Amino acid sequence: MRINREEPAGEKISSKSKKITKYTDILDEHDVVMWASMFEDLINIRISLIDLNDELLYTTQNSEKVIGYSFEDFQLLTTYGYIHPDDRILVKENFSKFKHDGYSIPIMYRIFKPSGEMRWIRGISQKFLESESKKHIGYLLVEFDITEELMPIKAISEDRDFEIMINVIKTPVVFMKNNQIYWTSQNWQKFFDYKHNEVKNHSLEFLFRNQDDYAKFLLACNRDLKSKGELFYQGILKSKNDVEISVRIHGNAIDRNDLSKGILLFFRQHVPESSETSVNAIDFFKSIMNNSESIIMNVVNQKITWINNAVERILQYSVETLTGEDISLLFQTKDAAKELLSEMNKIYITRKNYVGEITCIRKDRMPLPFRVQISPISFEEKAGFILVLDPVSDLRQLVNSLREEKGELEFYSDLLFHDVLNLCQDALSQIDLSLLKVESNPTDSIIKQRKSRIEILRIGELIANMDKFFKIKRKGYDYTPYDINIALEKAKEALLDKFEPRVITINHNLKTKKYFTLGNELLKDAFFNILDNAVMYDRSDEIIIEINISTSDDFDGYWRIEFMDQGPGIGEEMKKFLFDRYARSKGTIHGSGFGLTLVKAIIESFKGYISVKDRDEKDKTKGSIIIIDIPKLISDDSS
Repeated sequence: MRINREEPAGEKISSKSKKITKYTDILDEHDVVMWASMFEDLINIRISLIDLNDELLYTTQNSEKVIGYSFEDFQLLTTYGYIHPDDRILVKENFSKFKHDGYSIPIMYRIFKPSGEMRWIRGISQKFLESESKKHIGYLLVEFDITEELMPIKAISEDRDFEIMINVIKTPVVFMKNNQIYWTSQNWQKFFDYKHNEVKNHSLEFLFRNQDDYAKFLLACNRDLKSKGELFYQGILKSKNDVEISVRIHGNAIDRNDLSKGILLFFRQHVPESSETSVNAIDFFKSIMNNSESIIMNVVNQKITWINNAVERILQYSVETLTGEDISLLFQTKDAAKELLSEMNKIYITRKNYVGEITCIRKDRMPLPFRVQISPISFEEKAGFILVLDPVSDLRQLVNSLREEKGELEFYSDLLFHDVLNLCQDALSQIDLSLLKVESNPTDSIIKQRKSRIEILRIGELIANMDKFFKIKRKGYDYTPYDINIALEKAKEALLDKFEPRVITINHNLKTKKYFTLGNELLKDAFFNILDNAVMYDRSDEIIIEINISTSDDFDGYWRIEFMDQGPGIGEEMKKFLFDRYARSKGTIHGSGFGLTLVKAIIESFKGYISVKDRDEKDKTKGSIIIIDIPKLISDDSS
């Protein structure tokens, strides 16, 4: 592995370049570089060099894959800016303390990628010494992404909604700690005829026919859970009434190195294939689902592949009518279906479960509110979802309304106590560094002051955007004829002022004539946030953004405004919820992601639409196009 010696973007100070070259020369002499080269193809390992002033001097090329940020990104981000604010102090303290062998204590902490996705990292630091003098000049940080190992059990053991989901889908489940039963699902109790109080704090020995069978099970647990973190066991168990049941047990461990922290066991009845009475496991599962009072369906590629009999009683559709149909058939509008599909895409990416509210339509077009629980599944190499729909009572609707208000408050609280504090900390860090260098390196000091100014501006923008978003939701704005050209010029002026002295060119085809829509001054805010987002993610020395306005091809009587940037592009999965306010609400560095959420709220308040696509369909890294369609106040097809 060779060290990337290119000078960081935006940094023109020779002293910094020499400093990096000096340390990378030392890196070449250390075994750790040769060791790191063995892992450069593994996307979940990142190695960084940090000096004693907590300044990042080097990171492996796969940094962007592991934490979402490349070395160049850290010209705008503090060294620990990607770490969850609640974990930063712990990380800094532990990685600056070394044991006698030169290593820190390995710890686990959370990070946020630019997409807003939270990941779990296990990190350890090593004292970094100069080759000849053995002087302590910094430390090497090694980070492993362990999210996939933690997620399956952590979600189930801590998430009450997941517990409810397990009870609904008739899966017998036991959660054990210290080899004793800690929790049993309702269906496990029915499966074996034991009440929870009868088995709590007991081992599973009472389920086995003899001690030898139980010993084999324990041996399999210790062997497979510790080596793989996962268990597959088949054997004969007995119910409370001494009825023998052939079962398959699937187990997961919270921590394979310490099984006492918790083991989750799923039970499946197993009927030998040679038996004349053998039952297909899927058919058996479906027969149980058909007895549920809830609507339960399996969805693959937006198609309903299976649905239980409850749909005939509740929605008046036959099972045959809906099987094979697009799930959007159950919704009154395309936007309602699109919102649910967006949530399904997000939970599949994060592997988390979703609980929320939706409104479906009965066959006679009558709308009915439901509480929906969605769980991502994989079967026969296909990605899908299980949806459980429970009709909502009037009292439940009131409770849900209050819960939604609570969610709004929590959302604003997260923005204030995480994003704002995070931005303040970054701004203060830049100011502190500029004060230290004001005499020794005035140029570097000025650069850091400019960075702190941008962070402070972002704080003001975030708070102002929250206020505007709240007023939009409460219908607090009036709508009058508003000129698109004026809104764009005001947005350009504010953008150039914010990012001075960066070179930014904005080209557009707007003519001198008026382009009116029924709106207000928020249109300027929408344009500014789109331009602001384009500038923050473009690392070019000169940033060029093109804007085109025309008559919309998709909506009659609408203007179409296209913002075309030359940034790194947007991933396909991120496009699906780019404008969602929960997509990037915590811990990101380029603002909270709330700016594009506000844009969507503004455009929709004008009865408009917003979308995103790649600038070049063949090369998705050549920039993006944000598309806005808003109604014309005065139709002019000649434009």
